[in-house]
Amino acid sequence: MRMGTPKKIDLMLDSGPERGSVYDTDPIQIMRIRLGPGESLPFHRANSNVLLVPLTGTLRFEEEGGDEHLVECGEALQIAFQTPMLVSNAGDEPLIFLVLKTPHPKVMGDEG
Repeated sequence: MRMGTPKKIDLMLDSGPERGSVYDTDPIQIMRIRLGPGESLPFHRANSNVLLVPLTGTLRFEEEGGDEHLVECGEALQIAFQTPMLVSNAGDEPLIFLVLKTPHPKVMGDEG
């Protein structure tokens, strides 16, 4: 039994907004984010279970207590729901990364 037709998704690597959702369903949300050298996202808490996947550049993940993780292309970083974080570009080239959130934050709710 065939469930559906495969569908190609444009990840907007070279176009589109600096931040944008590229895939949205209840089980998962996939966002693509582009940060220039020295740029960062605002400090925030993970609103779901998150996987950060750099496609280009070096991602810096700073925990609330000051611990820092550098994540490069070919690696990923798993983040638990409600983890406080600061994400920034640690390199001299543009950082493009995917944020996989499962379940979708609208399903997750405030308490997980």
